[in-house]
Amino acid sequence: MTLEDTNEEEIEVTEQDVVEEDAPLSEVDQLRAELEEAVGARQRALADFANFQRRASENETRSRERGIADVVRTLVPVLDQFEMALDQEGASTDSILEGVSLVREELLRALGKNGVEAITPEMGEEFDPNRHEAMLQHPAEGVEAGHVSLIVKSGWMMGPLVLRPAQVGIAPGESGD
Repeated sequence: MTLEDTNEEEIEVTEQDVVEEDAPLSEVDQLRAELEEAVGARQRALADFANFQRRASENETRSRERGIADVVRTLVPVLDQFEMALDQEGASTDSILEGVSLVREELLRALGKNGVEAITPEMGEEFDPNRHEAMLQHPAEGVEAGHVSLIVKSGWMMGPLVLRPAQVGIAPGESGD
């Protein structure tokens, strides 16, 4: 082997070493690129989620405000009627009672437009703890034990949601449960 042959071999080995060293570097570069891509995708996903949360919160606030505004719109005419009644000077007791009755009817219509209904139990109706609140025991002729024997105050509900249970008296004794 001549010196020239040895140099060529060394050069070839050196080039092969360089190629082998480049391979791990390109693999590292590829992994770095994948990592950067994954980090970028994660950051975009986090930003998208933050934007989603912000929009959902804004939508909830707008919906709540619209709902309140709708209720207030139905109650404003009731307020107008109260103001008209208060402006009546020298009105008789009968006309005042009639005015209050009209305002009450207007208020009930406004509540009805918003899905609010009265819970008005009947005498002798079975006590329902989901819709009634027992205030006292009240004996009443012809009313079974554990049934409504007195209506103290009407309740109110909106759809299936009880806003205030009807306050009732219950006939004492052992109920048939």
